[in-house]
Amino acid sequence: MRLSRPALAIAATLGLSLLAACGSSSPTSGGTSTATQSGATGTASTPLPGAVGIDAVTATGPLDFTTAPKVDFTKKPVSTSEVTSKVLVQGSGPESTTKDTVIIRAQIFNGTSGKLVDNGYEKGRTTEGFRLGRTDLIKGFAKGLTGVQKGERVAFTIPPSEGFGTAGNQNIGIGPNDTIVVVADVKDLHASLTEVTGNQAPSPAGLPKVEFPKGPTQAPTVTVPKTAAPTKTEQATLIEGSGPTVQKGQTITAQYHGVLWKDGSVFDSSWQRGAPADFPIGVGQVIPGWDKTLVGKKVGSRVLLVIPPADGYGSQGMGDKISGTDTLVFVVDILDAY
Repeated sequence: MRLSRPALAIAATLGLSLLAACGSSSPTSGGTSTATQSGATGTASTPLPGAVGIDAVTATGPLDFTTAPKVDFTKKPVSTSEVTSKVLVQGSGPESTTKDTVIIRAQIFNGTSGKLVDNGYEKGRTTEGFRLGRTDLIKGFAKGLTGVQKGERVAFTIPPSEGFGTAGNQNIGIGPNDTIVVVADVKDLHASLTEVTGNQAPSPAGLPKVEFPKGPTQAPTVTVPKTAAPTKTEQATLIEGSGPTVQKGQTITAQYHGVLWKDGSVFDSSWQRGAPADFPIGVGQVIPGWDKTLVGKKVGSRVLLVIPPADGYGSQGMGDKISGTDTLVFVVDILDAY
């Protein structure tokens, strides 16, 4: 399931991504963002002639997540063959791992010119979260934020081979040979749930039956009643989580499984792909049926949704599997909200 409409998020803490996540106008999965766009692969980058490393980057000013640091390049170009980092302000507590979601404010620079290409401190921006285990994150971005601590200010480089590759990203002013420099202030970090646990309540009468014969880490079996589909969106919390309440505008991490009411056929499933999905909620970036039901739920909950076309993909349907008259059934496990 993809976003309800294409969303270019050249704002998302990096200018490094096209933010696409579970819930768009196509029922296949995917997802990219300035920080999320699968990192480049191939041979290691070669630093530019006369290049210097991350030690040439300094940042001064309070670390209060309100005031943007003053970032300077003592020399240019900053260009590296691998991700390199330097702690500018020491944090405390556990170091982040790929199992964690890291909450940051960041400034992003072109290491060749020193030009600021994305400013997470500009008016209207707030802290942004990134689950480091996402397979769609820029590889160098995830590497640079692995091993950080709460309260830390860190600078790190992302060479082309760990970023946008030889294509660069002209939309944000990154050329094919440019190393990206990130200065990030780490507000918090936490581990996402890996599965939803608890005693599952039965589905309400008239709604599909949900079973997990292989446990909560594998796709469920959904049995749809042989009756007419509901004409309005229906929801049921099968397991009530004990985590934070999902707020409008947050990004949620979820496992989900979608079938058609008419025949029970699967049209999309993050469980079947083997990895949860991340997407903004309550802001029109997913189908209306998700925005209307998942805001206000608690992390750790399992939710059953039945969504008619009006709250799904409308009369146009989506792709080859979902027609304009199809009612959708989802099972959603909410693993995180940030």
